[in-house]
Amino acid sequence: MLGKRRFYFMVVCIMVFSIVLSACGSNSSKSNEGNQPAANAGNQPAGNAAPAEKVKLKVATWAGAGELKEFQDLIDKLNASATDYQIEVQSIPADYYVKLQTMVAAHQAPDFMWLSQEYVPQYASLGAIAPLDDPLASVSSFQADDYYPGPLNVGKVNGKIYGLPWISQPYMLYYNQDMFDNAGVAAPTNDWTWDDFVEAGKKLTKDGQWGALLNNMPTAMYTWSYGGDIFDTAGKIVLDSPESIQGLQMYQTIVKSGIMPQRAQADSMGNGDMFKTGKVAMYIGGAGDDVEKTSKFKVGMVVPPKGTQQVTFSWMAVTAMSSTTKNPAIAAKALNDMTLAIHKWKVVAPTKSGFDLISTSNPDKTYAVDAIRKGSEVARGFNNQPKEGEIDGAIWEKLTQPIESGSDITAAVKATIAKFNDINK
Repeated sequence: MLGKRRFYFMVVCIMVFSIVLSACGSNSSKSNEGNQPAANAGNQPAGNAAPAEKVKLKVATWAGAGELKEFQDLIDKLNASATDYQIEVQSIPADYYVKLQTMVAAHQAPDFMWLSQEYVPQYASLGAIAPLDDPLASVSSFQADDYYPGPLNVGKVNGKIYGLPWISQPYMLYYNQDMFDNAGVAAPTNDWTWDDFVEAGKKLTKDGQWGALLNNMPTAMYTWSYGGDIFDTAGKIVLDSPESIQGLQMYQTIVKSGIMPQRAQADSMGNGDMFKTGKVAMYIGGAGDDVEKTSKFKVGMVVPPKGTQQVTFSWMAVTAMSSTTKNPAIAAKALNDMTLAIHKWKVVAPTKSGFDLISTSNPDKTYAVDAIRKGSEVARGFNNQPKEGEIDGAIWEKLTQPIESGSDITAAVKATIAKFNDINK
């Protein structure tokens, strides 16, 4: 479902970006002029004095309602303590990317913008966002080593940092401790294999109750679990590697085992709700999901099962800096300050130091801090491509659906690769 949802949404975004490219092409001199400050950011001396007036900056966010209020409070505190910048929040809770791309086309892009991980390569390739390596080099509070590799990597394109991650939600295996106890089945551990998972799932599947629900888990994660992938870091298709095929075979084995409800049934009942209401014993969800608050049983959490490697997907988002911001040196400092402040607000922070804050910011997760830390250590995102929306659609149509329907895996892989090649022509 992850790929399917993103596909339809991204089709709209790609159409809008066609307009963006046309607009930028007809105003090339104006665009180059706007990009110049970011390109020269690295040449600014680190010891520049703060300007007489605060630099005014704007950040675009999809936050709305309660989340927007919390974010605004955070920004207000940041502005009160800053001597060289003032940040204004621009909330776009609906049609976020369509409106953002329209602003880019009109040369009215905000200085900062929230981007979920799949959009970073697209915005970077279009020159809408600026590389941050040079301006961040003079920001003493920026500590790249504090970030877990997975989150930091999703903000990179061709080795350069284009966005600072502000959240990383590693996918974890939640389980209903009461169901395990009642069935006399040993609870999951961080060392479980997929074979352990299937074996336990069979023992817990009975009388309208299922052992597991994995609909939230992206297909790529099965390939990672055995050392494969869909695209490698250089953008080469590796879906047909032996490791990837092995992971997809395990995916089909799980589907055929009978431990999960049909996808359509789970979707109609609500994936998370099926777990919260005690209809499934194990469920893949984000580490920060509010499972504990709404469940009437004891909840446990571990890292998802492994094949030959332990790895998990993480939903991540970054804040990127517009290539047309007028003062990239001050903007980079503000970006880092803002990102560090968000780390104290959002669970789960993408940093090693952020784990000390989980028990305070979300006490319901205290029991799982060690498991979430382990998950964050092995979490990663996709090797996103510039046409990631179309890629996701192809994975859903040509790979995920055929695997779940019992089709031949080799044939599904060949059809998927053929579709990739058409997309990337």
